[in-house]
Amino acid sequence: MKAVSDMTRLVFIGGAPGVGKSTVAQELLARLEGSVWLNGDDLWRMRPFVVNERTKGMVEENILFVLRSFLRAGFPYVLFTWVLHDQSIIDRLLSGLRGESFQFSMFTLLCDEPTLVSRLFQHSNRTTDVRHALERLRQTRSLGGAKIDTVDKGPRAVAEEILANLLA
Repeated sequence: MKAVSDMTRLVFIGGAPGVGKSTVAQELLARLEGSVWLNGDDLWRMRPFVVNERTKGMVEENILFVLRSFLRAGFPYVLFTWVLHDQSIIDRLLSGLRGESFQFSMFTLLCDEPTLVSRLFQHSNRTTDVRHALERLRQTRSLGGAKIDTVDKGPRAVAEEILANLLA
């Protein structure tokens, strides 16, 4: 699929850990010609894993650097996935991209709590704390933008919903 306009579409896909953001982004990447994808979690791969103000700032700076680079390279679609559980994170990232040219879309993937717990346990390689994931799920419900319920939907169906919105 090709872009509808000449302006880059910057697409944020947020949601709790385990809700399906990465799997859906893989599906979109395969379907959208001229797309790139940044998973914010990739910039947290460090040992020892330390979350503090310094490392949070570093990760956000790196996210902005990569997103700016993708936008300036002229890709029709820039996909960004991350937990994005708080509107202030989204606002900071968008503020950091001020001056860049893009059309913004935000999608939050949701599911019910039993589905999320089941998905987390299905992926035995996940180190996500279930309580933490459930708290993030609750927080994402209050965000703006389009919300997509992923219960009883595979990644392809969720990607179809996003594509229908992007290409409308």
